[in-house]
Amino acid sequence: MFSVLTDFDKLRVERFKQATEDKLRDIRCPDHHQPLRIRFQGTTLRDVSISLSGCCEKLMGIANARIGSPWAAEAPSSKAS
Repeated sequence: MFSVLTDFDKLRVERFKQATEDKLRDIRCPDHHQPLRIRFQGTTLRDVSISLSGCCEKLMGIANARIGSPWAAEAPSSKAS
């Protein structure tokens, strides 16, 4: 199959990557204080994949909950008690 990657396609992939990084940027392990590691592979929205890794299962659970949550999630410090 022949495919031509346009500037529009590249822009869409970059916007997806940036939005995903923004959503996960502030996640750190509460026990080890280590950041989440994010890696992207692929050049189109159809074939892009995200690889998340971290120091422990607790961090991965937090990351998976965040990535599955709606985009408008508030920062933890701004939530009402």
